[in-house]
Amino acid sequence: MSIKFHVTKYLAVSALTMLLLGACSKNNIYIDIADPDGEENSGNPSGNSGNDNGNPSKESALVTFSASVEGRNITRSMSPMGKGLQSWLCAYLSNTSNTITGAPVAEGSYLTSSPGVLTGNNGYKMYLSNNIYSFYAVSCNSKNPAPTFTNGISEALSNGVDYLWWHAVHQDIASSQINVPITYQHAATQVVVAIAGGENITLNKIISATITPPKPGAIMDLSTGIISSEVSLANPVNMGINDFTVQYIMLPVKSTSPLTLKLELMVNGESFSRTYTTPLAPPDNLLSAGNSYLFRAVINENSVSFANVSVKEWTEVDESGNPLYPVQD
Repeated sequence: MSIKFHVTKYLAVSALTMLLLGACSKNNIYIDIADPDGEENSGNPSGNSGNDNGNPSKESALVTFSASVEGRNITRSMSPMGKGLQSWLCAYLSNTSNTITGAPVAEGSYLTSSPGVLTGNNGYKMYLSNNIYSFYAVSCNSKNPAPTFTNGISEALSNGVDYLWWHAVHQDIASSQINVPITYQHAATQVVVAIAGGENITLNKIISATITPPKPGAIMDLSTGIISSEVSLANPVNMGINDFTVQYIMLPVKSTSPLTLKLELMVNGESFSRTYTTPLAPPDNLLSAGNSYLFRAVINENSVSFANVSVKEWTEVDESGNPLYPVQD
């Protein structure tokens, strides 16, 4: 806060006024209370919508964010969120039950302007008055916008999307600026199949691979990040291919019915392709949220066998859904 002195200019006044003042000129001094940047404070003290970004209240704190993504649900390894990916961030006033009702007090869409650094779209900045808040963030881990939420429940979700979620409850905002680190968790599930040739089989190329995911339409609870598990399976969809590894990201599955894996392969230098169709049974009838399941498939002359299944690091994919890296050992 600064005190500014404005000398009003009464140098050109009437003779009558000068006589009334005792035939002398005199400077009148007025004291104005102004904010440091010389503008009167007209911002919204609560900062609830972010619409006062150009002139926030002096009682408001600027909240910035940085983001990383967990690579594995068990070890909690992580890496900075890649550049150019969209996120949706919001803040609610904290409550003891950690439930979400109504609209957030602040929300905005963000983009990773560089790895791990989130910048508000169209110049958005989040300002919050000093209080205790719960923060939530959702991303599709892509250039696409995050799903929309109403009263803490998402719109219907789709397969093939790497949904990310994060929250931090009961955060005390009591300074003029604060950076909140985000550690995203994978909220969907991933199936990775590493394919090897069995006896008398030499793999030359994977032509195509399909799998039957659960039916779309599951929803996410923003307060927990849990996506409801589906029990019914949908029509086959194409899997991403990288060398002799295929993968697909889907909604969580809880079903006693196995998924169906179909592979079209070139083997043994033959001029024609072979097609193998096999059931793919989830361990314990469950493909859990956040896990990347690695199935090791062995191609035999007339069948497919599975050596084992394990949970591995999340396999990153490109914009078309193809794996970026070979399967981990």
